[in-house]
Amino acid sequence: MSKLDQFESAFKSASKARYHYSNLEFERILVVTDLDEDAGRRFAMDVKQFLSVLDIREEAQWHHHGAKPDEDVVALLEEVERERPSLICTYRNLHGRARTYPFSLGSHVDVLTQAVSTPVMLLPFPTEDGRLTDACKNTHNIMVLTDHLTGSDSLIDHGIRFTASGGKLVLAHLEDDAMFERYMDIISKIPAIETDVARTRIQAQLLKEPADFIATVVETLRDQVQDVTVFKDVRMGHQVRDCNSLVEDHDICLVVMNTKDDDQLAMHGLAYPLAVELRNVPLLLL
Repeated sequence: MSKLDQFESAFKSASKARYHYSNLEFERILVVTDLDEDAGRRFAMDVKQFLSVLDIREEAQWHHHGAKPDEDVVALLEEVERERPSLICTYRNLHGRARTYPFSLGSHVDVLTQAVSTPVMLLPFPTEDGRLTDACKNTHNIMVLTDHLTGSDSLIDHGIRFTASGGKLVLAHLEDDAMFERYMDIISKIPAIETDVARTRIQAQLLKEPADFIATVVETLRDQVQDVTVFKDVRMGHQVRDCNSLVEDHDICLVVMNTKDDDQLAMHGLAYPLAVELRNVPLLLL
């Protein structure tokens, strides 16, 4: 390697992305159900209690929309346009017939998460009497989960805003180990590159960058937000079971994920299979 290459690598390694905090407020919150009037009202009240952290700084306006049995997706989108909420709360298989089968989110939720820019809070399905499940008691343990944490300021801002006072915010970066192994297989076939050295150093750098970014988050929030404790969890993995392990290890009560990709209409990356399988944990989908 030339001295110029060495200097360029050292310069790039020293250049680190920094987190910039933004204070978020949710002034209008829309709770969407397909329950009867009384059950829908009970569910909406439970959601308000669960997300009481949003009412601490200033009183948010809560609106319950009880979707009629014959209401299609277009009518729901029109309701969202009229209300212009800053947060939508609902559950999987809204108006769906396959509620007991863990294979999809339902067409209404699919469209909501992709067609509007408003964050969607995806909650466990209500109990028979229209109550929020016991798993949704508080927002003390929040996780931001992504495969690209560095530069994901908005995800972290939302995680902070939903974490109750004195709570824990886990910043989790799951580096794709399958992709890593694919590239290592290619590198192993190039004689000029020492495979063992490449494996050790590349993996170390992949995990170092999100860890360094989390350090800037901790530093920034030390002055900006003093009632939330930030933890880091940076590891290799890529499958749903790896994400499940993260949630279980930290006893998480709300997961914040990114679902939109500028290059596709479908839900981003692992977000869809996670949203389908993490049925007992509330998800905030951005």
